[in-house]
Amino acid sequence: MSPIHRVLLPLAFGLASALIVGCASPPASLAGESGLVEAWFDASSLNSLTAHGECTHVRFYNARRTASDTRGTVIMIAARANGSPIYDGNGLKYRMHDRVSSGGTPMVLLSVAEAKARIKFVSDAGEKKYAANFKKEDIAMLLGSAGCNGVRLVPERLTTGFWTLRMHPAKLSGTGGTINPAPPPLLASEPCPNYCGADPAYYIHLP
Repeated sequence: MSPIHRVLLPLAFGLASALIVGCASPPASLAGESGLVEAWFDASSLNSLTAHGECTHVRFYNARRTASDTRGTVIMIAARANGSPIYDGNGLKYRMHDRVSSGGTPMVLLSVAEAKARIKFVSDAGEKKYAANFKKEDIAMLLGSAGCNGVRLVPERLTTGFWTLRMHPAKLSGTGGTINPAPPPLLASEPCPNYCGADPAYYIHLP
């Protein structure tokens, strides 16, 4: 083998290996292990879930829009008192935050399979998957406060080490939003994991 071949072959092998690793590993989240920077939901989107007669709380999952979404997003679904999601695959679907536009948050409607795929993007990137529940009366309290027309969700690590979400009252306008100073934000203190209710099968992010 000539000297030039001895140099070029390792370089070619290294480049091929880098390409393979790059294709197999999604980019890391800008927020690190929590997999989420923030997500916003307007009052109309939230009220469309809590208005269901069987809804007692709304469940939120951290997710990614695509495998390369490094900011992350949140998917929500109304849930019953027993923890089961209010879903029928037609009008009652999982709803994913996509963006803030004209002071609102247009939702992407997802089937169970589509929602699971977007949650899996998080674990594929080596980050944590989690779900947080907020009671519908607590959401109504935030939305009913002066100047509030939506909420902002951000990740927070509990002293137990588990990740959860904190919900802030917010004012949405144009393509963004600001946090309202009152009332104080709400923290989902029993995320899944660690606490997944009487039937963990109701949580679509679990194996």
